[in-house]
Amino acid sequence: MNKLSIESIKQDKVTIDTQDIADGVKIIVSGDIDMQDPSTLLDPLFDKVHNGVLSSGLKTVELDVTNLTFLNSSGIKAIAKWIMKLAGTEASKKYQIKILQNKAIAWQATSLQTLTFLVPGSVNVV
Repeated sequence: MNKLSIESIKQDKVTIDTQDIADGVKIIVSGDIDMQDPSTLLDPLFDKVHNGVLSSGLKTVELDVTNLTFLNSSGIKAIAKWIMKLAGTEASKKYQIKILQNKAIAWQATSLQTLTFLVPGSVNVV
């Protein structure tokens, strides 16, 4: 089990795993997220991550989407909603979000970099 006690998720064509890293956690999302309303899957996950990171004092969350072949616009909105939670977080509790991308996947190359502008200095896409 990881630092935040988040269990693996397997639903439809997507798998989400959470692993510990040195100063935080890594969320690994693989497969396809093409369901009509992915917020029903992603919002509770990102709420648990956000609240868990704040309460445990972790400093980094890596979101690894290198094997996520498709994410619709509603899914991107769910990620944006999570990132925006940092805007309302006091500076001493803020954490870094590092998004690991695969530039060979079209939606990632065109959409992920935009997320860095939501809370400047808090989100990296590599």
